[in-house]
Amino acid sequence: MSTNSPQGPVALVVDDHDAVRRALCDRLQASFAEFRLRQAGTVDEALKVLEAESVDIVLMDFRLPGTDGVDGTRLVLERSPQTFVVMVSAYDDPGHRSAARKAGATAFVSKRAIGRELIPLMEELMNCRPLSASRERYCSPPRS
Repeated sequence: MSTNSPQGPVALVVDDHDAVRRALCDRLQASFAEFRLRQAGTVDEALKVLEAESVDIVLMDFRLPGTDGVDGTRLVLERSPQTFVVMVSAYDDPGHRSAARKAGATAFVSKRAIGRELIPLMEELMNCRPLSASRERYCSPPRS
């Protein structure tokens, strides 16, 4: 993955449950030692992280207090269009998947399927390359 940082890709996990955030970070760190991991419990906290540094991948919970993950995805992409946003949700149905896609999420992963889907998806995203003129990234079609 071509990252915005010379020190390795930055992944931001946004979930209002501490235990879920920690578990996702532990899983990512075990598979991707080069990742620099950040955590946020709300969209507002996530936006502060984005103000402080470039973020390559955001794992965004669908249901969050205050601004939800759908609007949070839009806000992240307004500020950082080159960032991949992966919507993560316990609510795995066509309506939730459609809302994530319409908001601009790169992919959707059900919390029930994290064990088998998250690491392969992150590997796929790490192989995406930036498009120099637009700072957007080219990847195979996003998973829905």
